[in-house]
Amino acid sequence: MLYLCAVISRRIIMFNKKKNCDMIITEKEKSKVVFSSLLQRHYPKLDAELVDIIFSYHKGLGAVFHTKDYWVRDFMPIQIDGYVFVKFVYNPDYLQDKKKYITNVDKVIKNCPFAQNYEIVDIPLVVDGGNMVFCKGKNKGKETEYVVMTEKVFSENPSFSKEQIECLLKCAFQSPDLTIVWLSWDKEDIFGHTDGIVRYVGISKSGKPQVLVNLQLYDDKIAQEMYSSLAKHFEVIELELSKYDDLSWAYINSLQTCDFIIIPGLGDEVTDAETLAQYKQLYPEYEDNIYQVQMRDFIAENGGALNCLTWTINENYLKVLAKCARIPIIDLEDYKKDQIKNKIDDMLKTKCKR
Repeated sequence: MLYLCAVISRRIIMFNKKKNCDMIITEKEKSKVVFSSLLQRHYPKLDAELVDIIFSYHKGLGAVFHTKDYWVRDFMPIQIDGYVFVKFVYNPDYLQDKKKYITNVDKVIKNCPFAQNYEIVDIPLVVDGGNMVFCKGKNKGKETEYVVMTEKVFSENPSFSKEQIECLLKCAFQSPDLTIVWLSWDKEDIFGHTDGIVRYVGISKSGKPQVLVNLQLYDDKIAQEMYSSLAKHFEVIELELSKYDDLSWAYINSLQTCDFIIIPGLGDEVTDAETLAQYKQLYPEYEDNIYQVQMRDFIAENGGALNCLTWTINENYLKVLAKCARIPIIDLEDYKKDQIKNKIDDMLKTKCKR
C-alpha cells in the first residue's frame, strides 16, 4: 500500500491514498514468511538454506509453535488487508483417521505474539489454504480478482450448496465481484489442492491474469477440464519439461514474496534447470532474485513443498519500525477493522443462510 506519512508530536499518522482497500493479496505482494517451528527441529539443513536466503533481504521471518505438522499454508488465516485475516475451518477429510495431525489453529494463534495484532474472522467453511490460489487482472482499468480452487470444497462442505459456498467466499474476501474458478477434482489426489497445479504469474498486456500450470500428472480428461476452466479467465502457460515424474508438481509449489522466489529443486539437473529458466523468463522483474533449493527427499517423504510450508503476510514495515521506536501510531485504517469484521458477520448471517 502507498502511504503519505506525517510525524506530529511523536505520533505517526498514516493516510492511505487508495480509495478501495485490496481484499485479495497475491503472493507477489507479501513480505513476511512464517514457518512451523517443526521444520527447524526436524529438517535443520533445509530450514537453514531457506532462512539464509530470506535473511539476505532483511525481511520478516517468523515461526509459529504448537503445530501438528509443517503445513502452515493450509491452516493459518488468510490475509485480506493489512489488519484483517479470515480463518477457515481446518478439519480435512484426509486426516480424519490421523487426528493427531490436525492442528489446533486457535492455540497456535494464541501463542503467536505478532498474530495478536490481527483481527481474525471465522468463516464456517472447511477449506485448506493450499486450495486457494489468488490472482489479479485488469479490465477497462479496473482491477479484477480471482481465486482458483478445486471442487473438493463441495464434498467437504456437504451442508452448503455451491451458491452458498460462493457467497461465503465473496463475503469472506469482501469482494462481491470475486471470480471463483473451479477446477475438477481428481479423487486420486486426496488433498485436492490447487497450489501444486496453478501459480499466478502476473497481468498480461491484455489485462488477463497469467498463470503457470502443470497438468501432466492428471489423466487427459481431468487435465483438459482443468485447462478449459482456467483458459476461460487466464492466459495459461504450461510448465515445459523434457520429462515429468510424480513430484514435478512441486515446481509450481514455490515460495514467493515481493522480493524473491524460491523454487523447489528435485535433484534432476535437466528439469531443475528447465524450471529455473522458465521462472526467470516469466518473472523478469525478479531478475537475479530467483533461487532453487534442493528438497526432493523432503517432498517425497512429506508430500508438500515450499508454498505448503509457508504462511506469507503483507506486513507494513513502517508500523513495525514505529512500534520498535515506541512511537504511537494513528492509522486512519484502524477504525475499519471492526467495520469489516461486522460487515462480514452480517453478510454471513443474512446472505449466506443454509
